[in-house]
Amino acid sequence: MSGPKSIRVSAIQMCSTDDRESNLLVASRLIEEAALEGAEIVALPENFSFLGDGAAKLAAAEDPETGRSIRFLRDQSARCGVNIVGGSIPVRAAPDKVTNTCFVVRTDGSIAARYDKMHLFDVAVDKDNTFQESEHVRPGDDVVTVDVSGFTLGLSICYDLRFPELFRRLATAGASVIFVPSAFTMETGKAHWNVLVRARAIENLCYVVAPAQYGRHSKRRISFGHSLIVGPWGDVLGGVADGDATVSADVSLTRIEDARRRIPALEHIRLG
Repeated sequence: MSGPKSIRVSAIQMCSTDDRESNLLVASRLIEEAALEGAEIVALPENFSFLGDGAAKLAAAEDPETGRSIRFLRDQSARCGVNIVGGSIPVRAAPDKVTNTCFVVRTDGSIAARYDKMHLFDVAVDKDNTFQESEHVRPGDDVVTVDVSGFTLGLSICYDLRFPELFRRLATAGASVIFVPSAFTMETGKAHWNVLVRARAIENLCYVVAPAQYGRHSKRRISFGHSLIVGPWGDVLGGVADGDATVSADVSLTRIEDARRRIPALEHIRLG
């Protein structure tokens, strides 16, 4: 590990809807707020610029280079002088499919990385919580890390949180901070969110930054909120339950080095 030993990161919490321009106004205000708090990396939640049903998502699909949300991320990173982990946006993949895509944008507005959500939310928790993300979304195939400000960032999105093998691959690829932009449902969030975020940090002796959607987005969709930043020892460094908000904390390579020295679990992996 090299570069600066500590930087400040912020997780943004929002309640997005199918009104893209209103969502972007909220995101702009919160990105600026995080920058004023000294953040060098700002992370938005899943579906930050558009949160609607499957058919609406297809209609709202964007071009990966010229789309409204892409241009917004590039403009905001340059305006505020921050690196942005851009939650996720629907990117056009086929006439009847999008990808659920996270872009990482550097302070000069250049795109540093793209991650397409690998694990799609096809679940039937109960009659009021049935989702079939794969109906309109095409899964990604690639595990993605990217170096930003001297830190190696690992990328995931929401339902990916339930797949520890992905996080282990990110950690063994060098990730010291893993981002999980999310829109967890109220029912699954109450039961599993906090423990899963902390478990992924503990297992991989890394930071996990989890910006989340909160509140009612539509008649049938409510998100749990409770954005978190968790340290490599599983300690919660910052969190917020409800409301539009920023959660900020310092992430330290020294803390990761210390945790991995004390419990060298990543060196003890045995497979096969």
